[in-house]
Amino acid sequence: MIHLLPPFEKGGPGGIFTLIRVKRTVRDGAARNEESSWEIPPNPPFSKGGNHSKKGHGRTAAGAGALLALLLLPTLARAQCTGDCNRDRSVSIAELLRGVGLSLGGGTVDTCEPFDRDRDAQVGVDELISGVGHALDGCPAETRAFVATSSFQEGSYAVVGLDPPRAVTPSTPQRRIFRDSVVRTFDGMVYAVNRLFADNIQVLDPADNFRTRTQCSTGNGTNPHDIAFVSRHKAYVTLFEEKALLIVNPAPRPDCADFILGRIDLSSLADADGIPDMDQMAVVGERLYVSLQRLDINSALRLPARNGALAVVDTTTDTLLGGIELSGENPFGATKGLTVHNGAIWLSEAGRFNTLDGGLERVDLASRTASGFLVSEADLGGDVTDFVLVSDRLAYATVNRTGFTNALISFDPTTRQVLGTHHESSTYTLFDLELNDRGELFLADRSRRKAGLRLFRASDGSALTDGTMDLGLPPFEILFLP
Repeated sequence: MIHLLPPFEKGGPGGIFTLIRVKRTVRDGAARNEESSWEIPPNPPFSKGGNHSKKGHGRTAAGAGALLALLLLPTLARAQCTGDCNRDRSVSIAELLRGVGLSLGGGTVDTCEPFDRDRDAQVGVDELISGVGHALDGCPAETRAFVATSSFQEGSYAVVGLDPPRAVTPSTPQRRIFRDSVVRTFDGMVYAVNRLFADNIQVLDPADNFRTRTQCSTGNGTNPHDIAFVSRHKAYVTLFEEKALLIVNPAPRPDCADFILGRIDLSSLADADGIPDMDQMAVVGERLYVSLQRLDINSALRLPARNGALAVVDTTTDTLLGGIELSGENPFGATKGLTVHNGAIWLSEAGRFNTLDGGLERVDLASRTASGFLVSEADLGGDVTDFVLVSDRLAYATVNRTGFTNALISFDPTTRQVLGTHHESSTYTLFDLELNDRGELFLADRSRRKAGLRLFRASDGSALTDGTMDLGLPPFEILFLP
């Protein structure tokens, strides 16, 4: 149990300090109390540049005490675990104190991104309240999987409960998304990025039986590939066939008149054809990272023209800051946006398919440098089409092997050693691989005769299902929801 003790003031060389005390009762065999404190100086810098934004909290130590008193208000569980700085699905006293410090201007939110729930580069009262709620009650648990399904003639979605018996609400013609769609979630909504020939962003509301709230065009033939969120009112959409990245309102009016907010030209980072082939994204602090595949639009198979890159965009000014050159060609994968882990972006670089010329690369965000392949396709035995990092010593990947077979494998990223093969397919049918907060791997198997979901225990790769779970249509993309 965590208690926020009443704040009090004490004298000091610089004036009156407000002392915030937090006490936790720990039961690990024998109950004991742990207490931490946070001293708030007089007249702390509550906002940058002296301006008072919507998150201004006052200018005195007494105001800071009042701010912390607000943390005693009832809290509402949110899908994002606010305050979970190290993403271990719990919020500690140290993390709460870090959030308080950030709210008072003591550092930047990129040191604890989960406290910045609306991604406006500040920590406000509502976010501190949410963090305390998660410390008291635990992080919101995932309870279901939303699965985009497709036969490539028609598209739909299914919903799978995570609790036994894992009830399936199957795909139906009434549950429509495009036949080529990737899915993301933000602020309680599901976003279907409906790709080439649909060219729109469809917003579905899980609280209203996944009713479509809005469906807004990105422009005919633009081929949107990903959506990354800065706040409830600003997001970015990659357009695979275009030179410019789209800036959009993720919560537009029904008529979509306020959907497109602007564009950012990325053609300076493109290959010779002028199209950068932008794909997946990640927002980290005030920076947006965009993977560029740099494929030759004039070649019959759209082959890589040069090594891939990451575009770097300032989300506060929407300006292109430059690019990070990658070590391999064709950064490609079915991950949910770019994978951010321990201060770095991890991505798979497939190169030319059926050729062992790529691998997994780590890009350090502090130095903006690519490491080279930490694990190569030769190490893993094929092109990496998706991967999941479970820990520093355990990861899983789907690999396409020569001879048109593919497999789910586990490996150690530090030693480059394959630890096991957990499923094999005679054709390229294993697509999306996702890890939920219960330590379960969901694998989309699009085999013609036995299409469905396969489940594995992440700790050891053992199968949790006997065969596949039928969803009505073959699974394509997997998303976990509370």
